[in-house]
Amino acid sequence: MKHHLLHWSRRLSFLPTYVLVLAGLIMFAIWIMGAGTAQADNLDQVLYRFENRALTLGRYGSVSGFQHKLFVEAARCKDGPVAVYGKADGIVGAKTRQAIVDLQPCLNSAVRAAVGAEQYGAITVGLWRLLMPTDISPPDAIERANQLTFALEGTDYDVIQFNFCQSKNPRSGKRFLEGDPYCHTNDPRAYLTWGPRGATAGAGAEIQQIIFAAERANPGLLQSVFGPLTEDMHRLALGNNDAAFDILCSIWIDTAQREDFKRRFADYGARDEVQRAYRQVYDAANADGGKIARFFKLYGALRPIIKRDPTEIDLAFFIDRATHGSVPPGDISQLVDRMTSFATRTRNLPSPGELRKQLAAWLPTHHKYNDRLARDAIFLIDDPDVILSDAHRRMWQQRSGLKASDFGLSDQRQVASYPVVAPTGYEKIEKFYTVLPEDKRACPSTVRSARRP
Repeated sequence: MKHHLLHWSRRLSFLPTYVLVLAGLIMFAIWIMGAGTAQADNLDQVLYRFENRALTLGRYGSVSGFQHKLFVEAARCKDGPVAVYGKADGIVGAKTRQAIVDLQPCLNSAVRAAVGAEQYGAITVGLWRLLMPTDISPPDAIERANQLTFALEGTDYDVIQFNFCQSKNPRSGKRFLEGDPYCHTNDPRAYLTWGPRGATAGAGAEIQQIIFAAERANPGLLQSVFGPLTEDMHRLALGNNDAAFDILCSIWIDTAQREDFKRRFADYGARDEVQRAYRQVYDAANADGGKIARFFKLYGALRPIIKRDPTEIDLAFFIDRATHGSVPPGDISQLVDRMTSFATRTRNLPSPGELRKQLAAWLPTHHKYNDRLARDAIFLIDDPDVILSDAHRRMWQQRSGLKASDFGLSDQRQVASYPVVAPTGYEKIEKFYTVLPEDKRACPSTVRSARRP
């Protein structure tokens, strides 16, 4: 019943816009009053809230669909153009908040109370259910925790970056492609980077694994997207690390071919089946999924002491650490002993945030130290029992300013497990040197002898 708003708009288009909106919202209010208590109780739960920093959630998720419907209904309520809110781009910021504010006058008191009008400008469960089809559920804690890391990484599924000679020569201030005679790179083992989790075609070979998984599930997909570059993609997927360097370098060094490759890869990454393969690779037991499982194993060992499963914010911390930072070792016994001692050092158990802060200290990250401080603070700032160091707070303010609660995550709700999946099988394939002679010749010797900036 709650979704008759859109159906009525089609059937009764001869009525004034504001009448249509109010009619549909009254029906939603009737549904709320008739709904079961368990279903209606959490309608005011926040999913996303923009305060200081916009939340970049990706152009291809359900949030973009929500924005589209929100902008349409807000414009109808104000009897104005939809264009004032911009495109539905998956970025929850000032325009999205304004649209929610503009929709409020068309909500009667029952609906406002149910969808959490006190959270003015927030996307709540009730607002989601009001505007979205019944088959598109509000994003759960696992999806929103992953979106938090996506917001920090800042690259969507259709974005790739070649890493050949991408650094400037400290003396000339130019890159190799800009005319500098030398090649400088600060990431010599990541020839290509792609998407929200920073998949690479270098030492990690995550890009090759995603291509393999997507093609196995959808035979012919590569051909439909990459056309004349299909054979290059096959040779990349089946090649060893040396092959990946030569194949990608030969594409990168040719301006026309490089731009064509980027365009085709953007089309490839925008496909649902490719995005499913991307997530499958990262959720696998031999990738980030396995790292996240170690955190759950650690907290499982602590459960008799702390009397709980990991919280939603714990989960987001685990995912972000698996993507960027240190994680528990394979043998967690010593870490369990240390955390047990920490948790039982006084009669009062540490708060979830205090436990995360201590765990972060025992899992130091030596690479991009300040960035890690800023990211850890995101999972500490909501806990009133945590005293942030000056360094934590300063780095947090400079580099993100985001909070886990901005993504509707809470230490009051728990998550029992993470959906780790089986490896793709790519790891069992013997890789070999798949490079053609012309590819090897195309890559300049200067690029092969890259320097650190």
